[in-house]
Amino acid sequence: MMLIAYPLYILRLLFTIAANILRKGLHPPEYVTFTLHGSYTDLRRPPEGFLQSRLSPREKNLQDLTRDLKTAAINSQVKGIILFLNKPGLTLSQVQSLIRVIEKIRAGDKEVITWSTNYDTLSYCLAAAGSRVLLQEGGVVYTLGFASRQLYMKEALAWCGVEFDVIRVSPFKSALDRLIRSDMSDEVREMTEWLISSYYRQFIEAIARGRNLDEIEAGKLVEKTPLFGDKAVEAGAIDKVVNAEDLPVYLGSRDNPARLASWNECNKCFTRPLPPPPGKYIAILRVQGNIVDGKSSRPPGRPPLPAPFIFNEQTGDLSFVRQARAALRNRRVRAVLLYIDSGGGSAASSESITSILGKLAAKKPLVALMGSVAASGGYYVATAASHIVAEQATITGSIGVIAAKVVNTRLLEKLLLNRETIERGKKDLFASQDEPFTEEERSKALGFINHIYELFLKRVADSRSMEHKVVEEVGGGKVWTGQQALEHGLVDELGGLETALARLRREAGLPENTPLIDIPYPRRDTAPLPVSSGWIEFALNNLNQFQDGKALLVGAPYFQRP
Repeated sequence: MMLIAYPLYILRLLFTIAANILRKGLHPPEYVTFTLHGSYTDLRRPPEGFLQSRLSPREKNLQDLTRDLKTAAINSQVKGIILFLNKPGLTLSQVQSLIRVIEKIRAGDKEVITWSTNYDTLSYCLAAAGSRVLLQEGGVVYTLGFASRQLYMKEALAWCGVEFDVIRVSPFKSALDRLIRSDMSDEVREMTEWLISSYYRQFIEAIARGRNLDEIEAGKLVEKTPLFGDKAVEAGAIDKVVNAEDLPVYLGSRDNPARLASWNECNKCFTRPLPPPPGKYIAILRVQGNIVDGKSSRPPGRPPLPAPFIFNEQTGDLSFVRQARAALRNRRVRAVLLYIDSGGGSAASSESITSILGKLAAKKPLVALMGSVAASGGYYVATAASHIVAEQATITGSIGVIAAKVVNTRLLEKLLLNRETIERGKKDLFASQDEPFTEEERSKALGFINHIYELFLKRVADSRSMEHKVVEEVGGGKVWTGQQALEHGLVDELGGLETALARLRREAGLPENTPLIDIPYPRRDTAPLPVSSGWIEFALNNLNQFQDGKALLVGAPYFQRP
């Protein structure tokens, strides 16, 4: 493979050099514009098959957006970047990642101007990081703040003839509360209040930093919203009311208007970095969506409306374990980035994933990067990493276990359906949908849940070097923001992709241009690897039986050249 890789690399290198020479003769605009609209993923989509890649719409992602912003900003002829914020569907953690990029660009003496027709809470949080915040004529800075609205469905489900019987470690493990309660519990109210308070504090800090205010002044500014036109300028929320078509004159003059061009129009004006040589790289393994038993699945695209049960991405332990074993075998993989954007799922699958990650971490540096959510099973798998990076607003924690079954006998009666069952042996505790748990079944199920919970606590305590009782205090199903998780010792550092990669490069001694590459799903099944790295060492370590003067090798290792 390397005999082919090097000639291809030389061709790519020569092509990039030639293209960069030609680009130097092109003149970029004074301001490069980017339009942020709709939802974004944190990372670019992993490689897919021929058919799926053509059926799947191209998803916008922050990884490519960040690269493009930096490429435009480092050009000496570009005065600044203009971000048109057209209802961007960003989470608060994604906004914080972009704010970090904007601050680095501004530190390089380049302007970052933000413009929008209207600002809501998250778009204004992002806009405030800019050098100048602009608003369209007739636009408004809406009322700024955070709210959590939760819909409870117990009575509605009971009217339909459906109920859920839930067993959990504590009332804070509230994933199914909306299905089993009519209102918010005291525990969930307390937890929601500390989450919203943390979000609001992070928001105020971002506004204060971006608008050069202290936090008291930033709080007063937020309290004045909604703000319109000149009132928004007077309050210091924005810098100018100006329509998009008037920006060239506003940024230049009537006689000499500034030259603006979108990234799509002018991206060929900018030189590209030289491709890294073939060889060692950082592998990325992803835990996204629900953690399930079996194979991973990824929908062809995001639906226009939330449909989590139909279009949700799933990470299967079978697929993930095969990927991780491939990364462990591959000598070119010098470090591994574990990206997590998951609210959890199957406890057994989470343990399978964590187990193989532990083997991987023993051989190669492994850093976990949390997306918008890394909770429950999503946090469980992160415990295998030597270092955990999260954004301030990342939802994480939820160290706990919950189990439930649906009881739908009354629904079947309403539909005039009759279900009959013939059994042999002891029935599955969770299989029967005819009646809730009996006291004996509940006791057995609770024993199973407590066993899994103790394993979860041990994983966290061992990984974080924390005492068991300290983990219990922050566990019990409690959910935290990334900022709170850092304070509680559940994460190591606040940051995004660049922060995690910088940590990996330091640990592995890798240069800056080391590429980040997805491990493809292996088509073939693979057996667990021996402890040693080479098959010869494996054979020598297993020569533990002798017969007729001949060594008998125990086991059937996967013979891979070391």
